[in-house]
Amino acid sequence: MPTDEYEESVSAATVNVTAGAFVTIEYTWQHEDKPQNGLLLLGSGPASGGEEAAFDGDDSGDTTAASDLGDAAEPEAAAGTQGATAVWVDSYHSGPEWLTLDGYIDDDGVIRLTGWYPAPPGPDWGWQIHIHPGDGNGGRITMLNMVPGHDPYQVVEATYRRQA
Repeated sequence: MPTDEYEESVSAATVNVTAGAFVTIEYTWQHEDKPQNGLLLLGSGPASGGEEAAFDGDDSGDTTAASDLGDAAEPEAAAGTQGATAVWVDSYHSGPEWLTLDGYIDDDGVIRLTGWYPAPPGPDWGWQIHIHPGDGNGGRITMLNMVPGHDPYQVVEATYRRQA
């Protein structure tokens, strides 16, 4: 939650090109001295600014727009912006299901992704994952949780350096 203390952890990541047009980022980390791991499978897709409707948690068919959840929505992607899509699994953060995220690559090369997951009995919660390419010697991944009624708050900042 937004008031939780930030916890440091050792982390490692491996980046690979898969099936010619996709990128995988496989990473490890720890929470309370227990090993954790995750995987992002990245591909191109239509540019999305994260303004899609999110299911509000009931069966009435009503939805809550992402922009109604505080400042949770990503900025709208500019015309001509390269789209991005991803599937994400994480042993701690995503539970037993994968999360699908959509977004775009901004002018400085940062991949900005947004995805939503059910949080019954209330409205959906979300994740923003930003992949900063760095200078060729590493990169940075930030992850923000989006809770209805709150601004997105950062829960992960992982900085990686290329190993020889």
